[in-house]
Amino acid sequence: MEIGAFYLPVIGNIEEIEKGMAGKRTDLYQQMLKELTEQAQYMDAHGYYGMGTTEHHFHIEGEEVSTNPVLLDLYIGMQTKNLKVGQLGNVLPAHNPVRLAEDIAMVDQMTGGRAFAGFARGYQPRWVATLGQQIDGMAKEPEIGAQAYDNLKRELYEDHFEIIMKAWGRDTFSHKSKFWEIPPANTYWATHDVTRKYGQGVDDKGYLTEIGIVPPTYNKRMPDLFQPFSVSERSIVWAQQNKVTPITIITDVPTAQEHIRAAQKAAADSGTPYRMGMTREIVVADTDEEARAIASRAGAYVWCNFFQPFGFNAAIMKKGEDPFTIKNDFETIEERGLVICGSPDTVKRKLEKLFKDLPCDYFWLFTYNGLIPQNKMMRHFELLTEKVLPHFTDKIR
Repeated sequence: MEIGAFYLPVIGNIEEIEKGMAGKRTDLYQQMLKELTEQAQYMDAHGYYGMGTTEHHFHIEGEEVSTNPVLLDLYIGMQTKNLKVGQLGNVLPAHNPVRLAEDIAMVDQMTGGRAFAGFARGYQPRWVATLGQQIDGMAKEPEIGAQAYDNLKRELYEDHFEIIMKAWGRDTFSHKSKFWEIPPANTYWATHDVTRKYGQGVDDKGYLTEIGIVPPTYNKRMPDLFQPFSVSERSIVWAQQNKVTPITIITDVPTAQEHIRAAQKAAADSGTPYRMGMTREIVVADTDEEARAIASRAGAYVWCNFFQPFGFNAAIMKKGEDPFTIKNDFETIEERGLVICGSPDTVKRKLEKLFKDLPCDYFWLFTYNGLIPQNKMMRHFELLTEKVLPHFTDKIR
């Protein structure tokens, strides 16, 4: 089992966030970079798989300051040696897929093949509608309705994914769909003679037939692919069929087990390798009491105040429940298993049960930097690395 860490990342602690406009403060951003660097270098030295960050824009409040996860990947990659860096994930409907394929390929080259990629559909209209508005319908959810809007994002997601796979998998490619024509029809290329001699992708009349991104990924490899954070069986099945590792955040064991069985069947039916990822917020301290005190002011602050209004309690609901009526507090998300906190022995015991019920190939630590003081965070990593994770994987050293 591989162990990675997922970051929003957060800027500042609760007190700084509640002063207002934390996302606009240079001092807090520089502090975040310094703390992420120390954490990444520790993971790099101890066999962790990778570090991933989400993509969100306009977070002036400070909860998720990851405007460009690819650029943040490069920053972390330049200060580590073996740790993989990636996105969990890029919101494909709001992206130009060719540009995104190029950017990730460049990071992969610059880090010597350490980039991975995660792709999501997006859920925050403040930025998805703003940045995606050039695509008809992406800024019109109130007009077209929630279901039509979700269908549009799914169409774009799958179309953009196909384009990126072509860009990474072929020297040159073409693509025609509802949204894209690559290259556009009847595009004349003035230097077709040069391209015909030293490249490819033009016809005998000088019109483009294909394009290719440069550079390719490192040694033309396919990066590891992830889908964060899968809550529906449909999404998990699609991921398996397309050689993408879904990362489940579902805490209800019967539901998650159904998803695992569906993923296994999809992998078998499509002849693709079965891989499953999972995420939980883990907080380890020297005592149960200290860990719980830290955890109560960590992820729960963002989850209950910012994620829940978007329906995120679907991750912890049981069958028949409404995510908007579940009690929304730290005690509930801890009791339902989204947060696992305690001393090394306590966390080890809880993880033993979790991995028995829900085995996975990639376990992602949902990590709330900033909300946890850096000295407590580094102690958490030390205890986790030395006393907990070696019981579950030989990757950690």
